[in-house]
Amino acid sequence: MAEKRLTKEVAEQFLADDESVDSREFTELDDEAAEILRKHEGHLNLSGLTSLSDSAAKSLCGKNEEPTNESLENYDLLLNGLTSLSDAAAESLSKYKDFLGLNGLECLSDAAAESLNKYDGFLYVDFDNLPASTVEILRKHPSFQDDEDDE
Repeated sequence: MAEKRLTKEVAEQFLADDESVDSREFTELDDEAAEILRKHEGHLNLSGLTSLSDSAAKSLCGKNEEPTNESLENYDLLLNGLTSLSDAAAESLSKYKDFLGLNGLECLSDAAAESLNKYDGFLYVDFDNLPASTVEILRKHPSFQDDEDDE
């Protein structure tokens, strides 16, 4: 898959008309673009991303600090293409307030897993490719409490 960068200009276009840009097709996210996307009101599917910088994670998760609309609808942040996540990015993502999809993770430190356990919303992570110690930590998150008997 060829790399495709979500730039500041593309993010501005997405913000103006989210149907004009398929946010899932981008593999890289510029930090400036993440800052713009934090203003997006609605589901944000960035599942094509293969990496996420610490500052981009912080910007994306800051979008919920001061809600700009009065809707009670929860908004998904889907980052299912990420195979790894730094400790700092995990700490930032733990502050996100709605559904967080990290289904593609294959490499996650125990410290990052501990950070994600602080996350207050619904966390979706596929355990299949993660180390057993990380899975053990993540299973403590309320999103997975009901799944323990399934395995």
